Amino acid sequence: MHVSPRRAASLVVAVASLALAAPAAATTLVLPDGTQRPQPYQSWIDHAHVPTPAGVVTLSLDGCGGMAGCSPEGERTISLSRDWRVSRVLLHELGHVFDDSMPGWVRMRFETITGSHGPWASAASDSPPEEQFAEAYSLCARHTSIRARYYASYMYAPTPAQHRRVCALIRAAGARP
Repeated sequence: MHVSPRRAASLVVAVASLALAAPAAATTLVLPDGTQRPQPYQSWIDHAHVPTPAGVVTLSLDGCGGMAGCSPEGERTISLSRDWRVSRVLLHELGHVFDDSMPGWVRMRFETITGSHGPWASAASDSPPEEQFAEAYSLCARHTSIRARYYASYMYAPTPAQHRRVCALIRAAGARP
């Protein structure tokens, strides 16, 4: 069977677009007043390039005690400060929600890929692995690839190869119950 070069190119583009398509959104944001899927926040989650936590997450826009955002451990709540209502911060906090339900093997592999050391959560560190993971989750949610080392908060600075490996790890973690 002969396939024309034009048809072959179309097939390659179609397969590539499927591979890079955002996963189905599993997170539904709800404001404390009951408003569902508030914009633009829900669209940022819906367009994430990584799996998002299943179910409802409450989004508060009333601040977080002077921090850009916060997501208390074990709670499905994200709070954003007025000046930090940006996709990077929302997706960082969603990374903490994702982290709350992911298996321990993901944390170990993340630390191996990034060379992170020390307790996963540590008030004694400026860059604990849990915060670096949240930065990685946000970066993977926003960018399928990077061309050069990316410098983020919490001293998270992946190379393009590390970014690919971490994003694949997050997708694998989201695919397994």
